[in-house]
Amino acid sequence: MSIKFLHRDAARIIVRSGRDIVMFKVIWLLKRKPGITLDQFRDHYENSHAVLGQTHFGHLLLSYTRNYNVRVDLPENADPIARAIASKQSDHDCVTEWVLRDDQALTEVFELLFDPVIGKLFHDDEEHFLDRDSVRLVVCDVHANRPGDGKEATAQLQDKQ
Repeated sequence: MSIKFLHRDAARIIVRSGRDIVMFKVIWLLKRKPGITLDQFRDHYENSHAVLGQTHFGHLLLSYTRNYNVRVDLPENADPIARAIASKQSDHDCVTEWVLRDDQALTEVFELLFDPVIGKLFHDDEEHFLDRDSVRLVVCDVHANRPGDGKEATAQLQDKQ
């Protein structure tokens, strides 16, 4: 998969692959603005920013999911496994997923976000809750397994050995 930046401001991202993409996913890693709580972050995102997204480009999204980080604070005497897991916790407050029909839909979203009027609405809203410098974007080539008990995959691995 290759990514071409076709606009000097990277407003349009076109993703091309050698195969048809059944599901096109973009993941955003987000952190809250310093000085606000996770509850304040979530409240603003859900009641303002997500509403802006649905209003301006919801027609381009197949799904729009916000996953909020549930951090675990462990006592000093926590067992080693719990401490090991807790040490791997992300410092991002939210992982947002967009599922789109294709790369053209993503291009349309970015064109809207770089529109002088619509883009300003989003930028101004982000100033209330988001640490814009920490935002990270992941364009995904999705591979998914179907649900199961693992027996089929185990059998396939044993056949290869």
